[in-house]
Amino acid sequence: MQKILLVAALTCISAVCFAQRFSELSADFPNSHTLAVQDKVERIFNAGEFERAFFIYRNELAPLGDKYAQYMVGFMYHTGLGVEEDSVSAAAWYQLAAERDTREFVVVRDRLMRAMDLDDVNQSRVLFRELRLRYCDIAVLFSSIKRNMKDLQGITGSRLRSQSSPVMVIDNRAGRTSSGSNYYGSIEDELEARMLLLKEIGEFADVHTDPDQINIHDLERRVLEYIEAEAS
Repeated sequence: MQKILLVAALTCISAVCFAQRFSELSADFPNSHTLAVQDKVERIFNAGEFERAFFIYRNELAPLGDKYAQYMVGFMYHTGLGVEEDSVSAAAWYQLAAERDTREFVVVRDRLMRAMDLDDVNQSRVLFRELRLRYCDIAVLFSSIKRNMKDLQGITGSRLRSQSSPVMVIDNRAGRTSSGSNYYGSIEDELEARMLLLKEIGEFADVHTDPDQINIHDLERRVLEYIEAEAS
């Protein structure tokens, strides 16, 4: 009976929260590939292929900062759909999904944690801290910044906006081909926008947004300190 009620509640939650998967705090708005994966996993889940759906939610979408996917990982742990039932893991993933204070996720998180004993609550909080280090909004955002930095240094070791490059670049993520200068210029624009967002979220007023002045190691230290402080 409890599982039936949880599945019924899922229908209500998905209608409200599906559109909130990504927000202004997300590292990336979903590209066409991510949207296709989201659509595919919903069909797989609705077809009752729960193990396969769990794998996609857990390993493909949750790491992107997709809050609905993070909620679904918790839900499937909670109900034992596609994975062994585990209320501690469920509560940890519910906490991660609720970090933006989306009401529906907060309600589910609080309801489960009120029903758990103190030892399980404490275990779930330990696991939640581990998940935050990799999958909270600012952690995912920083991962995108590191990816941008790596891409910018991919050919010359420095940014290419001001250079005239005859190189044609195939972007497998976006599925398009463009000139080197345009491709690297767009990456630089993404990087600067993400750095501005990171400064705002972490209140890192003195952090440089110019790619040539970013100290990635110092930035990583500050991001980790921020995550730890927020989880305490």
